[in-house]
Amino acid sequence: MSCLRKKNIAILGLVGMISATLFTGCKVSSDTPIIGKILGLHSDEIFEVDDLICSDNEYKLVFMNYVNKYKRDLGGKIDWDVKVDKDTSLRDFLMDKVKEDITVTYTLSAMAETERVKLDKDDMKIINSATEEYYESLSDEEKEYIGSDFDVVAAVYSNYYLADKVYNHVTDSVGDDVSEEDARVAKIQYIRMSTDHHSAAEIESTLTSLAKAVNNNKKDFSKEAKQLSEDDSVEKIIKKNEARTKLEKEAFQVQKEKTGKVIQDGKNYYLIYCVDNYMKDETAKNKETIIENEKKDVFRKEYDAFLKEVDYDFNTSEWEDILPEQTEGTRSSNFLEIYSNNM
Repeated sequence: MSCLRKKNIAILGLVGMISATLFTGCKVSSDTPIIGKILGLHSDEIFEVDDLICSDNEYKLVFMNYVNKYKRDLGGKIDWDVKVDKDTSLRDFLMDKVKEDITVTYTLSAMAETERVKLDKDDMKIINSATEEYYESLSDEEKEYIGSDFDVVAAVYSNYYLADKVYNHVTDSVGDDVSEEDARVAKIQYIRMSTDHHSAAEIESTLTSLAKAVNNNKKDFSKEAKQLSEDDSVEKIIKKNEARTKLEKEAFQVQKEKTGKVIQDGKNYYLIYCVDNYMKDETAKNKETIIENEKKDVFRKEYDAFLKEVDYDFNTSEWEDILPEQTEGTRSSNFLEIYSNNM
């Protein structure tokens, strides 16, 4: 395999990873809410939401860090024309991703007044500390790229921090009613037999007899399952909040190291053996996921309602002129690492 081919594969893998996560401190992803052609913005302004304006230098600071993170993770020079899908180049993908994340972040920040959220003295100490650390890390060329302005860094950090405060404010009590039971994760082994290959009476007799033998410690369920089941796999991990089928719902009624009753679901018959009816670590992780998803749903409603009530505009022509090739000679990619470490 050629070096170019290997690098293209690495790029596609990185794109997949990045598209599933956020670079920003914000916890909500969204389609870009701010679109349209320039109407009332100046040439040095990229977008405005409500009364909050993002300058081209603020935008370029975030953009530079995105570009350099790609280059850093891939270990060198990137072909920005490589396709991530049939119609999209890596350059297009990156430009759209930055636009999405920073417009969402600034929209959250613009919501602060509506949500009555403000930055206090302690917040400003944290922001100023991060700003000084990051600004001092920049080379002369990097400072020139963002307009050589300390205030540009402070503005971006302030908006990112305020966006997080707004999100936390809106979602503070969300998920308090989610219990360990709601999030319970279980591991089972099971047998599926169908009337395609056996009579209903034969299946009932076989599975009932096996259940009795397993519960009396006379037979090993796993071994028998591999011989009898019509599925390739005989083990399954199930989350209670996602249980939909008869098999999955019944799994949470079976005691640990016991079999359940024979279940009929159409032409299929099942017998379940519970390996573990409460996987502690997996349940804790699942609970966190459930709560985070509930927070996103609640916030989405507030976010969408806000956008319906305010004016916004995006300077498409200026944005199209900010390209990854223009960051050659810059290396800064730690803007959000410094943000996370300080916040």
